[in-house]
Amino acid sequence: ARQALRLMKSGSWFAIETLMSVAAIGALFIGATAEAAMVLLLFLIGERLEGWAASRARKGVSALMALKPETATRLRDGVREEVAINTLRPGDIIEVAAGGRLPADGKLVSGFASFDESALTGESIPVERATGDKVPAGATSVDRLVTLEVLSEPGASAIDRILTLIEEAEERRAPIERFIDRFSRIYTPVIMVIALLVTLIPPLMFDGGWQEWIYKGLTLLLIGCPCALVISTPAAITSGLAAAARRGALIKGGAALEQLGRITQVAFDKTGTLTIGKPRVTAIHPASGISEAELLALAAAVEQGATHPLAQAIVREAQ
Repeated sequence: ARQALRLMKSGSWFAIETLMSVAAIGALFIGATAEAAMVLLLFLIGERLEGWAASRARKGVSALMALKPETATRLRDGVREEVAINTLRPGDIIEVAAGGRLPADGKLVSGFASFDESALTGESIPVERATGDKVPAGATSVDRLVTLEVLSEPGASAIDRILTLIEEAEERRAPIERFIDRFSRIYTPVIMVIALLVTLIPPLMFDGGWQEWIYKGLTLLLIGCPCALVISTPAAITSGLAAAARRGALIKGGAALEQLGRITQVAFDKTGTLTIGKPRVTAIHPASGISEAELLALAAAVEQGATHPLAQAIVREAQ
């Protein structure tokens, strides 16, 4: 009822919420308390489902937020200082230890290094960067301490832009949601007018009993309450967006989600990663004079302790 009043104050007199509130109040008026409770319960279930799905989506956003460290090591006049990432400005020089995540978009100042950018790009193999190359926030330095020059303002890094896209996606309404909004602006007043006519015309024109026809008018109002639309559509859209976010797929709103159901062919970028990112040894071809086991043992000894996925695959095969 409070939501219906807010919508009325904003100029939306004939929203679905208005019809449901009037139907519930009418059901109480005619003594149909069970029906009134059921209408309100179904509406509450729909809101709770939508809220639950939205919270699942926010968990996916929280996983992205976790890619950004809370602090960074900044170099100033040769002195290292631990600072909050929101104090970093373009031009600052920062250090990131091996295994550490970049707090901001940066340009590599130190020499050649490898970065794991899988959380952002899906590329499972570490990307090799040279001096002067740009590296996005959230990437992980694979095997060494690196020095970078900050390029992004606070709140404007690659991760921040992705988070902004997710927030915009949640606000984009699907065609079915826009249809329900348009439908409710027509359906709600029509049902209310019909219920009013059913209540007034028989007593005024045909000597019907007021109590009987008020009861029938309120009953019609209750029957016309579109609970299924209120419950199903928002929850389904939000659940779909949340499920995709948990699996690392960013769908830009309900409109895009609806269009996925009509897709028959998919094209992948030439550098897109379609594997699970865990390479394994499939065959060993030793030269004459050495066995497969000996060659594998030597290769594993060389790669022992390395963090590159191909090195780890060789070590796993040897084990």
